[in-house]
Amino acid sequence: MVAFSLYAVDPRVKRAARALSEKGHQVDVFAVFNEAAAEDSEGGVLARIRLLHLRKRQAGIARHALEYGIFFAWAFALVTFLHIRRRYDVVYVHNMPNFLVFTGLLPKLGRAKIVLDVHDPAAELLADMHGHDLGPWTSRFVAAEQRVSISFSDALITVNEPMRRRLSALTDLPVAVVMNLPDRRSCEPAAASCGREDLDWLVYTGSIAHRNGVDLVVRALSMLANEFPSLRFRVIGEGPALASVVQLAEELRVSDRVEFTRFVPSEKIPGLVRGAVAGISPQRGGPFGSLVFSMKVPDYVSLGLPVICSGIATMRHYFSDEELLFFEPDDAADLARAIRVLLANPAAAAERATRARIKLDKLDWTTQKETLVETVEALAGIRGS
Repeated sequence: MVAFSLYAVDPRVKRAARALSEKGHQVDVFAVFNEAAAEDSEGGVLARIRLLHLRKRQAGIARHALEYGIFFAWAFALVTFLHIRRRYDVVYVHNMPNFLVFTGLLPKLGRAKIVLDVHDPAAELLADMHGHDLGPWTSRFVAAEQRVSISFSDALITVNEPMRRRLSALTDLPVAVVMNLPDRRSCEPAAASCGREDLDWLVYTGSIAHRNGVDLVVRALSMLANEFPSLRFRVIGEGPALASVVQLAEELRVSDRVEFTRFVPSEKIPGLVRGAVAGISPQRGGPFGSLVFSMKVPDYVSLGLPVICSGIATMRHYFSDEELLFFEPDDAADLARAIRVLLANPAAAAERATRARIKLDKLDWTTQKETLVETVEALAGIRGS
């Protein structure tokens, strides 16, 4: 399993490795390590974990290309060397980038199968990350990279139904959907304090990037400051927009109401969000945002939290207004309205949380896990012990 990802804080990679290990398959994971996300990197996964020490930086395309190249060379060398010793049946690659599938070149020549797990659409994400449309040459290059990587693969897995439809329009390969859902064994509702009991805490977990809309919550908080003096906002994560969000909170004079918690291992997040009045997923819209299924939402729901969510297309595909409190994407004023509605009627918020939990139970990680394992096993012609 190959992933250009900070393993300690990437639950999808951990869950995939765990799902295959629990079925008796021997799994080697090749991913990224840095000090900020170093705690408990094994995360209980029954796999051999190999981590490249690399400080990922959110910078320009050239920096991304350098990091991708370093990681590719390291993973290619290790996968090749270990395949000679172990004879891998499957090389399972998480994007981005898609071209990591070629780390499995030697195993592929030895008749191993390649699985590409498409978390994100490359062109849309890159355009969103850099705040403008990709130039014509960059667009052609990204499209070619995706096309060639898919053609090298034997099967695709992706994260939601809109993404499946997008990929199915590009290839005749089978595309399975394995959603980003929490394992209920490790995420059960429980009463716990999110901070001082006389404060109303909103929580956000994940990367702090412009596309994720954390600044919208800070703006909404400033609009509600006089109306709700006990309202507070906890941000758990890091990212390229952290400094600008901190500065915005200072400019809007709500810095004393916003608490920033840096990278935390995924296993420790439940203790920091339980007891909050709501979890917030403020994802911006646009070509990329419309394809996103926010991993934050099922994590919040599994912990029994009411959820305030940007009304992007994919989230509305899976949840209704009776389950999540939606607001218009990119609209801080409408987000403030949604927060006001939630605080004004806690009983209705609790009812939504209950209905969302029922919906999440129907989607269920156990079912998603079976799809993942069956896809890999069928492709390799093997069965778990």
